[in-house]
Amino acid sequence: MLRTLIAFVIAVVGAAIVGSIIQTQFNLAALVALSVPVPFDVRISTIIHDITHFSPIFAAIVAAVMIVALPLAAALARWRSAAERWWFVVAGFVGLLVAFTLVNSIAPMPTLIAATREWTGLLAMAATGALAGWLFDRLWRPTPRELEEPMV
Repeated sequence: MLRTLIAFVIAVVGAAIVGSIIQTQFNLAALVALSVPVPFDVRISTIIHDITHFSPIFAAIVAAVMIVALPLAAALARWRSAAERWWFVVAGFVGLLVAFTLVNSIAPMPTLIAATREWTGLLAMAATGALAGWLFDRLWRPTPRELEEPMV
């Protein structure tokens, strides 16, 4: 149970941090497209700001999705064990894709997360769900080969 909880928390935090960086880059790219100069120091400070302020919100979204997606992936993995890790990756990706689509359709503003307005941003943000699924399975049930890898 503790191993499952630790794997879950690491997966959610990892996805939230990566997702925060992705959405920051999409937002800064939109500003650059409008001819707004974004110097390197502003880019770095914006990433840090978004990690500290947006990541907790995104972590809550990822956690809610993963609470549903991971047990579903585990059930599917028991049914077709040959591709166990892929079930977790796909469940995380599809789960966030569905969550973004649902939230964006009911949000009072155009979208809840600006990066998800276009397909490239939507897919990039949903890919953080795939990362969460992969991280969870990698930590929850590592393969014998992964257990033999040296710690860095």
